[in-house]
Amino acid sequence: MINATFDQQVLANNYWKSTVESHHVGSNRERRNVLYRFAFFVSCRETSSLSLSTIGRIIKKDHATVLHAIRSHESNYRFDAQYREIYTEMHTCLSDIIGSNTEKVYDAVKQRALQINPDFYENHIIKTYKQRLDNQEHEYKEAIETLKDTLLKTQNHNKILQKRMNWLNDECLRLKNLL
Repeated sequence: MINATFDQQVLANNYWKSTVESHHVGSNRERRNVLYRFAFFVSCRETSSLSLSTIGRIIKKDHATVLHAIRSHESNYRFDAQYREIYTEMHTCLSDIIGSNTEKVYDAVKQRALQINPDFYENHIIKTYKQRLDNQEHEYKEAIETLKDTLLKTQNHNKILQKRMNWLNDECLRLKNLL
């Protein structure tokens, strides 16, 4: 039987070990080491289907530490260039490693499913892709709404600035005429 989650755990574990060796990541609370652990936690969560506790076990931490890393990710990514660089590298590597393995696992599952019941497999694929399309459509609608809201706020702000600029221009002309 094929166990994709176990495969992902082994791949993530091997990747973490190689990262520790190549970047000399320690287990202490030095900022640099914490950044590497947090970047690994978030990358692992985003690229795999591993649970929080499984991800934590790879580095001998509990699920709460992984959750803290995930919640801290946005501000770390936004304000810490070093974290952003580490995260980007880890996310790219883990995506490649886990993605290529996942494709192999799904190909094996596909072959088995086609042998058992080809119609079931086709229906499952159709359902999966419809669900993905619905999710993407929902995400795009939210993004468009956010952009429309930002555009509206920017236009209103520009109107205010234009009024202020006109008033200041009139005031400058008035003062110039007084001199």
